[in-house]
Amino acid sequence: MITKKPTSVVVSPQSEWTDFHGLQCMFGIRRSYAYHLVDEGVIKSVALKEPGEKRGKRLFHVGSVREYIESKLA
Repeated sequence: MITKKPTSVVVSPQSEWTDFHGLQCMFGIRRSYAYHLVDEGVIKSVALKEPGEKRGKRLFHVGSVREYIESKLA
């Protein structure tokens, strides 16, 4: 059995994907709001998990978050 260790988050302006910790650091968006935006189809995300596992690591596409925020400027 492979044990998974917690990961630390490192974000930069060049980040393409990040987890919800990175979203909060970069944009001030909390996890529940991020999931709401995903459910609405406004931002993109992907769940990384092995077949048969119930849980995995959810990553959010930084570019789609930037596009969403920029759309609010209009």
